[in-house]
Amino acid sequence: MAVIRSKQVAMVLRNSYLVMVLRLFVGATFVFSAVTKLPLQSRFVEIVQSYHLLPYSLATAYGIALPWIELLIGAYLLLGVLLKPSAFATLLIGLSFMIANVTAIVRGELYCGSCFGESIPLSAFHALTLDCFLMLAALLLLLAGSNSQLLSLEGWFARRQRTIETKLNA
Repeated sequence: MAVIRSKQVAMVLRNSYLVMVLRLFVGATFVFSAVTKLPLQSRFVEIVQSYHLLPYSLATAYGIALPWIELLIGAYLLLGVLLKPSAFATLLIGLSFMIANVTAIVRGELYCGSCFGESIPLSAFHALTLDCFLMLAALLLLLAGSNSQLLSLEGWFARRQRTIETKLNA
């Protein structure tokens, strides 16, 4: 049974179209999330502090840095550069989101007030579901490695390098 599952996972990781769609979805989600938080950044910092999961100074730093980090990682994923570091950072950020949303659910809060700023109100349960999907997608991207070069700058540079090497060796 484990052999079958590992073969199925390997097939998924070899599907460059699926990996590309996951990369673009996660990248677009992060960019959208950042763009909705940046205009209201001081409000977002207050929301992060209200969770009381981090000391005040760390919560402030996290609230200030997170939208910019989301924007950077989202851009990297959309452009297809630094895929593994971006996927790893997505896993860590997804874990922090998951902890915050589980905490909100335990406290009886119904909505995620910080997921996408004020543009898309999500229930805490839906936000947690999205967190799980983002983490799964990030894990697949991390494991996929070089199979994710469709519509990516890294893929374009790799093909260009091979073309140059072929011309030089001819």
